[in-house]
Amino acid sequence: MLILTKRLIRLIIIPLLSGATVAVWAEDGRVHELSFFSGALQREMPVSVIAPREPTGESTVLVLLHGRGRNHRSLLDASPSRERLLAADMWVILSQGEDGWYINSPVKLQDRYEDYLDEVIAFAKAEFGLAQPPAQWAITGWSMGGYGAVRYATRHPGKFGSVSAMIGLLDFPRDATLPAGQNYVVPLDRFGRGSGEWALLNPFNAVARLRGKPILLVTADTAFDRTMNENFSAALVAEKMGHKIITLEGAHTFDVVQAALPMVLDFVAETTRK
Repeated sequence: MLILTKRLIRLIIIPLLSGATVAVWAEDGRVHELSFFSGALQREMPVSVIAPREPTGESTVLVLLHGRGRNHRSLLDASPSRERLLAADMWVILSQGEDGWYINSPVKLQDRYEDYLDEVIAFAKAEFGLAQPPAQWAITGWSMGGYGAVRYATRHPGKFGSVSAMIGLLDFPRDATLPAGQNYVVPLDRFGRGSGEWALLNPFNAVARLRGKPILLVTADTAFDRTMNENFSAALVAEKMGHKIITLEGAHTFDVVQAALPMVLDFVAETTRK
């Protein structure tokens, strides 16, 4: 379903060779709404793609994953994040992660959201001719999407030049042994109950796979994810891996995401520059 806003001047529906349909919003023809059939999820799924003003083979490509309870258009439908994304002048791929945590669930075997993310990236590459080398690709996300971005990067380190997360759950899933107010209830119907499964799904246990990549973590001083981010940062330090961690004022909120987004976009532009 397309969401119409006051920003919409006109809408052009274009059939693509793949059979998908793209809806081009009027802002310089740069915001594209597409859908494709996901073999991993066995249904039609939407994806938003923002194009640079003048795309070239050296244009940065950013995969941006949304948080729990949000969707692929949350940042596009909110101001000022929409303006910041357009001003970044890079390819931005916004996938619909639903409540799947961007993993192949060990419980709901039909919920293959990591495989689906593979499909999203492959689909965007094919539709827009994105042949950039991995050094020109970055991945980020917020909250659930921050978890998903970092975990996906540890699973596919060769695909990205830089990795970042905004208020991400980066030491998760785990037992609730963090300080009061710093834990998050593990969705057992998604992650299962076994500590062995949790260890495999927790990106904290795979920090070494990000070696050599620029890494940015953004958390907030009263956010429940702060200790998780500090744990992840400490694990990077233990591995002697350079990174940057920023602690903003605020809680685990969309307002903090809005404040973190320009920092992440600047970081991506700087670390993927040729």
